[in-house]
Amino acid sequence: MEKVYHIRPIYKSFIWGGEKIKKYFRLDTDQEKIGTVYHVISVEGKLDNIVEEADKPLSAFYRENRELFDCNSEVFPIRMTTTCNEGFQSYQVHPDDEYAFIHDNGAKGKVSGSFTIEESEEIRHRKFGHKCKNLDEFKKRVEKKDWDNLFNYLDVKTGDYVHTPAGVIHGGYGDGKISCTFGTNGDLTYRFYDLDRNDPNRPLRLQDVYNLQVFPDKKVEAVHIEPIEKNGIKVYDYYDVKGEYVAKRIQCRQDGTFEYDGFMFLAAIAGQGEINSTRIRAGETLFIPAHSGIIEIQGELDLIMISYH
Repeated sequence: MEKVYHIRPIYKSFIWGGEKIKKYFRLDTDQEKIGTVYHVISVEGKLDNIVEEADKPLSAFYRENRELFDCNSEVFPIRMTTTCNEGFQSYQVHPDDEYAFIHDNGAKGKVSGSFTIEESEEIRHRKFGHKCKNLDEFKKRVEKKDWDNLFNYLDVKTGDYVHTPAGVIHGGYGDGKISCTFGTNGDLTYRFYDLDRNDPNRPLRLQDVYNLQVFPDKKVEAVHIEPIEKNGIKVYDYYDVKGEYVAKRIQCRQDGTFEYDGFMFLAAIAGQGEINSTRIRAGETLFIPAHSGIIEIQGELDLIMISYH
């Protein structure tokens, strides 16, 4: 059985953050307005989890232990967070790798997907993508702040999974619910409206936003995933695209087993228990190397998992 590693989370404050996520995970910190808990991220020199057993940033751990990942990406490829948006985030877009590399000094782009932890029949209208016929129309809607005629609106039931391709505009006011987000390992955001805050740390990048738009826009859908029950656990298979990310949710009520041949990062979003005899509770994350075989899960645990192939 391969060794299990603890990943130290990173808490980040945002202007749109608050206290809910801190209370939900019972975080031992005086940090205020926490908007995001980064369970897995490796943006070197900026946001880089510590692998506790190695006492090294995840970026260095990945470079020096490639055999544990059995992964063909030269740089660490994925990220996983929980986020609670309690205010106005921004209207924004994330670039793809090619655009980010050219326009932001070799940076990585970002595709992502998310679901809200709570599951209910509640429906929310979310802004994803535009409904403009051409770039001139798109620019006019932005200049006039005509958001109703700019955005497409997506009906999302609490618990649905929404994958957001690079280049798709999104954002707005949060409703204070905690969401789990999976994606590629970029941290680059181009904003085109930020509630007129004029924060120099959150610059607008209108031309980059314009450059990334396509007409008609890419299709975004809300997908309801039914879990598969097997070996004492429930597994939600959210997303699995080669070269992007693999996202799952795993729920255990008492005792169960799970097997996945690739490497895994498992973050507990509720409960407490053990994974391969290693204790874990809500807010904590473990790394399981590739080819570890069957893992044993004990306790009442709600886990999110990310991997890559």
